[in-house]
Amino acid sequence: MLRKIIIYILFTFHLHSFNYANGNEIWIAPNSDEYSRLSTGLAGSFITIINEEEISQSKHKNVAQIISSYSGIQARSTLDGAEGSYATIDMRGFGEAAKSNSLILINGRILNDLDMSAVDFSSISPESIERIEIIRGSSGSTVYGPGAIGGAINIVTKSSKDIENRLDFSIGSFNSSEGKFLLQEAISHEQTVTISGKIISSDTYRDQADFDQTALLGTYNYDNSDISSYLDLSINEIEQLLPGPRIIGGYYNYHLCNLYSSSKTAKNIGGWDNWHATYGADYGLNNNLCNVNQRDDYANTDTMHARTGIKFNFDELTKIFANISYKDKTQKSFSASNGNTVSVPANGDRYINTALDGNTFDFRIEKTSVNEKNSNIFSIGYDINHTFYTSNRYRREGESIGQAINADQKSKGLYIQNSFNIFDSSLVVSSGFRYQETEFQGRSAVDTNVIGFAYTTAHPIYNETDQNTAYNIGLEKNFDPFTSIFVRYSKGFRTPNIDERIQATTSGSFALKDQTSEDIELGIRSKKNKTNLVASFFLMDTENEIQYNQSVNTNLDPIERNGFNLDLNYKINNKNNIKASLSYVNAEFTSGTLSPGGGGPSSCDYSNTTYCSNSSTWQNLMGGGTSYSLSGKSVPLVAPLNYNISIESKIGESTFFDIELEYTDEKYVSNDQENIEPKIPDYYILNTKFRSDRRGLVLTFGVNNLLDKAYYNYAVSSTFHDDNHYGTRAVYPLSDRNIFFDLGYTF
Repeated sequence: MLRKIIIYILFTFHLHSFNYANGNEIWIAPNSDEYSRLSTGLAGSFITIINEEEISQSKHKNVAQIISSYSGIQARSTLDGAEGSYATIDMRGFGEAAKSNSLILINGRILNDLDMSAVDFSSISPESIERIEIIRGSSGSTVYGPGAIGGAINIVTKSSKDIENRLDFSIGSFNSSEGKFLLQEAISHEQTVTISGKIISSDTYRDQADFDQTALLGTYNYDNSDISSYLDLSINEIEQLLPGPRIIGGYYNYHLCNLYSSSKTAKNIGGWDNWHATYGADYGLNNNLCNVNQRDDYANTDTMHARTGIKFNFDELTKIFANISYKDKTQKSFSASNGNTVSVPANGDRYINTALDGNTFDFRIEKTSVNEKNSNIFSIGYDINHTFYTSNRYRREGESIGQAINADQKSKGLYIQNSFNIFDSSLVVSSGFRYQETEFQGRSAVDTNVIGFAYTTAHPIYNETDQNTAYNIGLEKNFDPFTSIFVRYSKGFRTPNIDERIQATTSGSFALKDQTSEDIELGIRSKKNKTNLVASFFLMDTENEIQYNQSVNTNLDPIERNGFNLDLNYKINNKNNIKASLSYVNAEFTSGTLSPGGGGPSSCDYSNTTYCSNSSTWQNLMGGGTSYSLSGKSVPLVAPLNYNISIESKIGESTFFDIELEYTDEKYVSNDQENIEPKIPDYYILNTKFRSDRRGLVLTFGVNNLLDKAYYNYAVSSTFHDDNHYGTRAVYPLSDRNIFFDLGYTF
């Protein structure tokens, strides 16, 4: 159906090619070296370019917050971590699997890892960014590869010639402080060295959730008319205590110890102490038996990254790019079970030491041709990614290894992208194709003699080689100097990550199918007088979508998405400007059924996919019978409606007052494909700030969550599908009212 629609639209565009021509404007700039819509030629896509001025206006916002203020993007967090360290970006409504369907890049190089850890936005300083390119939909899959089904976000940093020395310091609520520096020294006219770093410390708004980060980046740049190259080395160390969730709808003792109603900021504590376990699960039910001596959970990450690249300018219109990078990341985390105490471990405790290292290589040739009637840009590229993953699991630090998981993934991709600009009809047509081969090998070994691992299942050796293709076709047509219409059709894919494979549907196997998608988008751009507007409507179909479903990861039945995105900028007068974004997305399963489990109402067979057949939940809320249809059910963790409105007012020569309203609609909790659990409530947040920039001195003072709203945007329903656990969900409260003060100096 989508193919028929796109063919009709493309035919209509050619049939109605008007003779309007905007001079000899080269829509595809021949000197655009960066990965962007101009150089890769992704015409027809809804692409937002956030420029340096807009980033500068977003003082005290981290990169994830800046991005999520535009349409088509939802951000959520379990911790609201400092500088966006635990933020997940969801483009086009993928819910739990959002971080695996949104590709994040820096200067065209992929930041997403083989596991499910979110991209660390805290390692990217907004002051170092020249622009941010947001490519909605799967057209970016052709150029960037798997993972860009929902979209791709490319963060382009400033060139060495554009950097100014900076010192920044920030303090705020919850004992938060941050210091940053950016220094550059010119060795010669062609060579520069840049050093930047940051130190962040915060108690955060959650008890026992302290956050500390140290990051350092050194860069060498060489640039002349024929050759430019770079070499950068970075280290990033993060220490994070994890307070755990709060519980809504608790029934058992270990739920009552962590209720959201009692304290939304308190730490996670154990509710099933040794005494309680000794006398049985029902003894002393709902009594105050909380284990306040439970160890703190934590997650620490050390990352080292080395990158180098070179660009050859054979002539003004022909360029060759080559980049190599190596990344080494170590993650050490501990998670205490309910029976744990500071001095005595419990069998359910887990200390995980994971090492992930890999290297990438990409090569691209770009050829541009220009004459009086048209211009054309052709790119061909090849990329290789090879990642090694080793994860050792223990009961606690210093004990024997209970489980070891090893994986090796290698991908090779070849792509072409071409755009053709016809001046006389002011029409741009682009198309691209990618072929990729991915090899995955994984295995896990378990020592059941180690305490705590007696019932752990091993994964035998698993080898798989898959071939995938992605392509896009799009066009953009100017009807007058102010208005253009764009349309595109694209197909994308993504391969399962290692965390999804570890907890796959088939017990003891890494087997999961690759996910595929196809989508179409039709939109309009209008820039006239004081108004700048971009809007689009999209349709997307996915097959074998990889989602968290009833405590495991599985390939789901087809899912359909449709929605509307709008970004608006309106200049009220010389002193006041309003920006607004609106997103609507409807993500629904188109088929699939769940079968009831066996057992009594409060003792279900938990190996089954949903509630027991004789439970009141199955009978009264799900209609009874022998199966439950998922057709028409919403994808969990996807808020249908989101909008953001901000007003910038100039109150002095270089002083501004900003006020921003964010709204997020209600949504189903994670692990609730049945759509029967109570939803995550909708909420709105009001943020304000004053900022002033005089003679290189930048001052910012503001209040976030001015109205002190209690809210959360992530929750998980109970995995125990019995009547007593209906409505029980783990929630992660977000920050209440907080104040900040930033001071920066450019010299």
